[in-house]
Parts: sequence; C-alpha cells; structure tokens
Amino acid sequence: MLTLTGAILNWIAVGVIFPLMFLPLAALASGERSRGIGYWFVIVGAVVAAGVLFAALAPILRITPSSRQSIIFIGLVIALGAVTFAIGGPQRLISILTPKLHNITRLAGRIVMWLLIVMALVQFSVVVLRYVFGINYIFMQESFTYMHGAVFLLAGGYALLTDDHVRVDIFYREASPKRKALVDFLGTYLFLFPICLLLLWTASPYVGNSWSVGEGSQETSGIQGVFLLKSFIPAFAVLLAMAGFVIAGRAAETLRERS
Repeated sequence: MLTLTGAILNWIAVGVIFPLMFLPLAALASGERSRGIGYWFVIVGAVVAAGVLFAALAPILRITPSSRQSIIFIGLVIALGAVTFAIGGPQRLISILTPKLHNITRLAGRIVMWLLIVMALVQFSVVVLRYVFGINYIFMQESFTYMHGAVFLLAGGYALLTDDHVRVDIFYREASPKRKALVDFLGTYLFLFPICLLLLWTASPYVGNSWSVGEGSQETSGIQGVFLLKSFIPAFAVLLAMAGFVIAGRAAETLRERS
C-alpha cells in the first residue's frame, strides 16, 4: 500500500505538477488557446529532452526511465494538454488555478502559524516540569522539532506569497511594475521551480524509505513519527511550487498588459 501511495504521489509530481509549472510561460508566449497549447507542449518537451540529455551525460545520476514510465508520462502530459485546451487554453487554466493554489498555500501558512503559540506553551511547560517538579518527558522535547519543522517548511509558500521572505531589494524596491514582474517571472523559472523539482526528486526515496519502516524516535518514550516529520520536505516543495505558480501567473499577466 505504501509503495502504491508513493508511486501515485511521484506520478502526480512528475506528470501533473511539473507540466503545470510551464503554463505561465506558455501563456506569456501566446494568449491564444491553440497556439498557447502548442507552445506549452514545445516547452515541456524541450525541458524533458534537456533533462534526458543531461542524465545521459551524467551516468552517475542513474536515471533510466523505462519505456512504460515514458509512455505514462507522455499520456499524462497529453491528457493535461487536452484538459487545458477544453477549458480554454493556458491563460484560462491559470486564472482558474491561481486563486485555488493561493488559498491552499495561505491556509497552510495560517494553520501552522498557530504552532508558534503551542511551541511557547510547551516550552514553558517543559521548563516548569523539569526545574520545579523534577519531571522530564522526552516526547514533549521532541515535539519542538516537529512543530519547528512544520512552521518553517509548511509556511514557506505563504511567506513567499506575502513577500515576507528575505529579498535583496536594492534595485527591486524602486523598480517599475513591469520590471518587478520580469524579475519575479525569471526568478521563479530560473531558481524557484528547479529547486522545487530537485527537492521532490531527492526527497522521494528518503521519505519513502522512512515510511516503509515506520521510522520513529530512537527513544522508547519519544514520538514514533519521524516519517511524518520527513514528509514535511516534499510538502514544502509542493507548497513552494504552488506559490511560484501564482507569482509566475500574475507576473505573466502584468507583462502581457504592459507589453
């Protein structure tokens, strides 16, 4: 069951999240439905071809997709392209997905922010129990790691959307809306999306192995849920990619309006 679940999640990442990332780029190239779909297929195909060539030149990566996997991927891309065409093209699908992904990312960030209060209360309780009553609970101390990881990883996309991340804005702050949109667009595609894909790629076996053995704390009285803690890593990559999609979609719209 765990193997099947992991395979489904991997195919969602590879066959859905990855192609969706290029919709804003295709929409910027052309607002027409048929031409936008064409550009999207060309972009996805070019990126996949570049990845295959890179893997062939770097055999240490050991990326050897089978013919079955290639057929499944092509089928998913074609199906996604057909859905995009039926809806009205990349621009229309972006307008539908942007508010939904925005709400999901903001909801995740707002939920985990409450953990800051819980962390403070648990920390206060640990100090009182240890130094006043001489009682120590391992699971309470380990809970800091879980809550700390959840706050920093699951709120990453929210911080990006609300512009609360660290930004070197010496030039960006005084730039025109079009230049800001261009910086956001290029930054998303050159830096953000590749990092998200790299995290998903490298974290999949790491998290999968943890789930397969039900990895828990080394302490008998600790929290037996390390596999859940490690699952925050791919969740972080997905939420960050969602935020990047929203930013790229809005930047593409701004660039089209001001071109």
